[in-house]
Amino acid sequence: MREKKRRVVSGVLAVLMAAALCMDVNTVQAKEELPQDDLLDVIHDTISYDEYLAKYAQAAHPDKSITVKGVDYSEASSGFYKEADGLCTLEEGSVTYEIEVEQAGLYQIQLSYYPLEGKNGTIERELYINGEIPFENAQYLEFSRIWVNAEEVKRDSRDNDVRPKQQEARQWLDAFLTDSDGYYQDAFSFYFKEGTNKLTLVSTREPMKIGAITLTQEKPLPTYEEYQKSNEAAGYTAVADVSVTVQAEDAVYKSDSTLYPITDRSSPATQPYHPSKTRLNIIGGSNWNQVGQWLTWEVDVPADGIYELSLRFRQNINTGVTVTRKLEIDGEVPFLEARECKFCYENNWQMASIGNEQEPYGFYLSKGKHQITMEVILSEEMAEIIRRTDTCISELNRAYRQLLMVIGSSPDTLRDYQLETKTPEALEILAQQYENMKQIKSMSDAYANGSSGSQSAAIDNLVNQLEKMVSKPKTIAKQWSAFKDNIVSLGSWELSMKEQPLEIDYILMQTPGTQLPKAEAGVFAKIKHEAKQFAASFVEDYDSIGEVYEGEALDVWILADGSNITSMTGSGRDQATVIKELVDNYFVPQTNIPVNVKLVNKDVLLSATLAGEGPDVALNVAGKEPVNYALRHAVADLTQFEDFDEVKDWFHEEALTQFSFQDGVYALPQTMSFHVMFYRADILKELGLGIPDTWDDFYEALAVIQKNNMNIGIFPDYTTYAMFLYQHGGEYYTEDGKASGLDSEEAIEAFKQWSGNYVNYRMPVTFDFANRFRTGEMPLAIGDYTNYNYLSVFAPEIRGLWGYTVVPGYEDENGEIDRSVSAWETASIIMETSDQKENAWKFLKWWMSADTQSDYGNEIENVLGVSGRVATANMEALENLPWSNQDYKQLTAQIKWVKAIPEIPGSYYTERNIKNAFYTVYNNNEDPRETLQDIVKTIDTEIDSKRKEFGLPTD
Repeated sequence: MREKKRRVVSGVLAVLMAAALCMDVNTVQAKEELPQDDLLDVIHDTISYDEYLAKYAQAAHPDKSITVKGVDYSEASSGFYKEADGLCTLEEGSVTYEIEVEQAGLYQIQLSYYPLEGKNGTIERELYINGEIPFENAQYLEFSRIWVNAEEVKRDSRDNDVRPKQQEARQWLDAFLTDSDGYYQDAFSFYFKEGTNKLTLVSTREPMKIGAITLTQEKPLPTYEEYQKSNEAAGYTAVADVSVTVQAEDAVYKSDSTLYPITDRSSPATQPYHPSKTRLNIIGGSNWNQVGQWLTWEVDVPADGIYELSLRFRQNINTGVTVTRKLEIDGEVPFLEARECKFCYENNWQMASIGNEQEPYGFYLSKGKHQITMEVILSEEMAEIIRRTDTCISELNRAYRQLLMVIGSSPDTLRDYQLETKTPEALEILAQQYENMKQIKSMSDAYANGSSGSQSAAIDNLVNQLEKMVSKPKTIAKQWSAFKDNIVSLGSWELSMKEQPLEIDYILMQTPGTQLPKAEAGVFAKIKHEAKQFAASFVEDYDSIGEVYEGEALDVWILADGSNITSMTGSGRDQATVIKELVDNYFVPQTNIPVNVKLVNKDVLLSATLAGEGPDVALNVAGKEPVNYALRHAVADLTQFEDFDEVKDWFHEEALTQFSFQDGVYALPQTMSFHVMFYRADILKELGLGIPDTWDDFYEALAVIQKNNMNIGIFPDYTTYAMFLYQHGGEYYTEDGKASGLDSEEAIEAFKQWSGNYVNYRMPVTFDFANRFRTGEMPLAIGDYTNYNYLSVFAPEIRGLWGYTVVPGYEDENGEIDRSVSAWETASIIMETSDQKENAWKFLKWWMSADTQSDYGNEIENVLGVSGRVATANMEALENLPWSNQDYKQLTAQIKWVKAIPEIPGSYYTERNIKNAFYTVYNNNEDPRETLQDIVKTIDTEIDSKRKEFGLPTD
């Protein structure tokens, strides 16, 4: 029998309820931070939804509705408050309702809710019925917000469209509780016993007002044939000579702020069109690919009657995948088949009517305005494939861990591990999942009409490998590395199949049978298009972003690392576009200071500045550069500005350390990141371990983990050594910055511990954290907290099974645990050559203010999703980002221990030599003390040389 999945829940219900009974509902009281020892205690077992339905297969589906008003609760957490039309629930806490049920059975739940102002994220709740989570999916109930364009599309001075800001349009919404993963199209059914039932909603993210909760049944949908007959019986006929076009980019409502208009310059048939200028002329694409996302358009038709609905669309993003949309008209799905409107893969634009293989569908519309909504869903076939794949990945990972405990991560291929005797359960799992994978392959091939391409390679490889492993277990050791890779590949395949991207140019409502326009332009139009684009490439300035001002404008450079991917040392065009939009929409109107923004390779800043061609302000500067520039008199000292002391309080007290030298401060911190500890809660529970609180706990856990042939990951870099150095009480440099501080006993002990992790404890020096963490091979790891962004998006199969918390530390004489970690930052600077320093300072203050950083962070997340969450250095702005309550608490618990690494002349030599010293010890087994003392001499010599070079005292 399949092992029940363990999931991390936000709190123990009994504790929440007991606390609620003791609280005045109108009193606000902060929830205490969850103790470290309790993070694993809130893991509990749940069954799958399929198992839940099987459990109540004989239960009735009463055709009755039972409604409870939001204000009629029986218990509620502190801070929740009543208004006339509902109960306002916060981002943490719980509310319980008592519901009287006359007839026991399975009911669907509809919630009337109003999104309250929060952090712009999706609202999330957990559901308990009579004190228990009924099934695992009930822990992840999502409620969308409604977004609109805040303004009409404008054009800048270069005749390019400017993307409109997205703003929330708050209104009451009615939503059935459904599967946020999209595995089930129907609303969830919940069993309620006869008599009094308790229904509890636990807040996990974002506030909302509850108007009413209704137990009911969704109305069954007619088939298209029944729908047609109903229209015929009503006397409805096709409209004559009507064609109404709606530009898709003009969607009136969206479920996500990421669903803004975008640009297509690939075809002259796209409306509106320009060969070289930016025209926001389509919508969707990669931003419209997640289950539950929807777009709504308004169409005004001139007459009552039957219409065909046609679209110019393109799906060329997810190769070989047919994507699906649910169609609603005026908030209702008109007939059963409209729940699955399919759009096939094709490189070019397509033109088609919504319909089946035989004919387009006919939709009845009365004269006037109507709303057409299309929502991303998984077809029933694809949902079944992905649901089975999800189970398969979970089970194969379980088998992988069981086998890992016997044969290790690098097994001897010539040894007989006697797996039939030592791991019979793992072999049984492999056999079961081999049969499951064959079914998945068959279903996948059928869904793709028998064509197998690159998309099916992950399935084919795993099926073939499982066949060999099941028939000949002795070959498992030889196939071990490929087995892990194939599981990871299957997870990536599953993730890609869940993505359902679709671009739409326009929608037509027209007379049935009308010939559709051609999807693509003719040959001569395409040739003309290509010629115009080629000619424009010689005159268009693609480095400048947005509006370009003439005269005495402030020049701001955004440094990039040569690609359009965000990193700690660079930023791409998406980020630059957002910054420019914020500048033009807010800074310029507020200050009347014109600003030109350019995206520039990070390597040209210093040379351009020294040549007198640099900017006034540079953003996204690597954290080590401001002091380096200051030594060359290339960057302005910010302490010269009167309100500097006020501004510096916006940041962590250590955030300016890296940018300070002698009495000057030469940058404001833009981003700041640091280490946290990631953990796999399910695996630690399996091993009987808690989350390490001190380093003694850590090494005890390491022993158990390694005994089971798993490991812990800590990247052996400069910042990790800083963690050990600071926790031991050491410093990188002497107080006057004239010499290295690494010859202290504290520094030596820190180096011994750091290098000993890899020499003595055999922790890996290089590893793929994300994949090892996903498979469970690495249930603990210390790394950059922004790894959270990646795991949240690209590791859906372990949702709820992992978390992050503070790093281990050493307990001092007062009983406090020192959890010091270093920070690494990017910076915003003013160039010394600027003749507009006051205006540049105004810009820097605006840019790094809480309001602007909050707007920037939210806009970037709108564009890139959670994976693009900004590690802003502004403390207030960091809080304003859409963290879950628990995640933010753990973040702030660690951030108070952040300590920066200072920059001094020659400090680059410290990092280089520490790295060399580490690998000397690791590779050659040299003595850590002597090795560190040797490099201190080298570092001191370089510091002394650099101080002389820049005219600084050396005594």
